[in-house]
Amino acid sequence: MPTFSLKYQTAENIPAPFAHAIEINGNIEQNKDLELSFELTYLDREDLSEEDLLEDGFTLNDDFSWQGNLPNVWSDVVLGNLKTANELNIKSLEPHQDFWQVEFEGKTFYPKSTDAFKYLIEELQQAVFEKAGKEASLKITYLKYQGAENTEVIVSASFVERKLQIFKNDLVQNTKENKILPWDELNFILKNTFSGEFEADFAHGKKPVHKGLFVNAGDELWYEVGKSLLIQPNKIFKIMKL
Repeated sequence: MPTFSLKYQTAENIPAPFAHAIEINGNIEQNKDLELSFELTYLDREDLSEEDLLEDGFTLNDDFSWQGNLPNVWSDVVLGNLKTANELNIKSLEPHQDFWQVEFEGKTFYPKSTDAFKYLIEELQQAVFEKAGKEASLKITYLKYQGAENTEVIVSASFVERKLQIFKNDLVQNTKENKILPWDELNFILKNTFSGEFEADFAHGKKPVHKGLFVNAGDELWYEVGKSLLIQPNKIFKIMKL
């Protein structure tokens, strides 16, 4: 059974408490569950106080480790990334460059396509957090109250299953529609949703009932486009039309 290892560390110029390292080791075989161990370690926090950590949204101990299986769809994804990876000849890293080390099929190398591997690690981390119960699956709700058109669109994404669903509710006609979207559409949804500036101090604590365009990212806050969410409305409309 082929084994693999992915090691990543933030660049030298990334300060604490954001500096961290991730190591993923696993056994991989097509059409079988992906066996892996995941370890996240935050670096250089010795001189930071609890107040400093809390201000940046962290805790006294954010390190995390997990070992288990992910569904077989992940085996194909990881194997595809590893088999198509090209090696980059690099002698030393600049302060702005992340550290990478990929081990697969007897080779150890720095990958040429670091963006692809970073996206892979981010998705794997989210799947592990979800499988371990550390975080819930992704849910984003879009709400449009405009004239006679009252529409609610819910995006639901499970990183464990790599399954993306969208639910559309016409609140006037009282009709419902749901469908499964290609997983690659999630990147489009996230980029368009979170490209704006979220102002939590001006968000609504309850589901709005007045005219406007609103986004709920899975917590108790509703952000109103143009007021507490500074973003081009067209970006949200594109998602609602998927």
